[in-house]
Amino acid sequence: MGLPSIDAGRACEDRRAAVTDVPAFEQQLRNMAQAEGGPGWLAECAERDVYLALSRQLIDALAEWLEGIDEHKVLEVCAGGGRLAGALAGRGIRVVATDVRPAARHVEALAAHEALRRWRPRVVVGCFVPLDSGVDALVLGFPSVRHYLVLGARLDGTFGSEALWRQPGWKAAPVEAINRWMLTRHDVWTGDPHRPVLQHGEAWHFRRAGGADRSG
Repeated sequence: MGLPSIDAGRACEDRRAAVTDVPAFEQQLRNMAQAEGGPGWLAECAERDVYLALSRQLIDALAEWLEGIDEHKVLEVCAGGGRLAGALAGRGIRVVATDVRPAARHVEALAAHEALRRWRPRVVVGCFVPLDSGVDALVLGFPSVRHYLVLGARLDGTFGSEALWRQPGWKAAPVEAINRWMLTRHDVWTGDPHRPVLQHGEAWHFRRAGGADRSG
């Protein structure tokens, strides 16, 4: 079964808001600096339930990378409020956003195992998937999946769940074109003009061994 685009009839307002309010990366840096003059960047992100601070450059990099994978058809698991899916849809990437407890109308109320069985995707995106949820293992173990793009943060030297690194038959590589625009709640503002932010965010591409790879 092919993946449809987000239904415009019931989610037009959600998509429009998700696309039009994405700031430039430089503006997000200014937001970060301003937050450090108050409660702090982490506290502000926590209050707004933000794990990954979206920017136009990040969405462009994600869209360009995904375009080479599977004809713009993507399933997002643990999508929450669906801002990432909405922004990608605005760049022409067909996304189905799913979450067991969706926080927006255009996010389908499906647990990861239900979404995988329903849509049988080749490409899956997971953004800050809870480490103890078992979702990574479900995605990597599902037979239709060929590519899993994981957006998260390296904390205490570790990135992601153990399942990402223990599942046989998969190859992993960082996606540097995306990494440079990753700005997460865990990053630290230094104020240094040469390196204003200590970045912890990373993007990793997990590819099923032996599958076709057109990502470049």
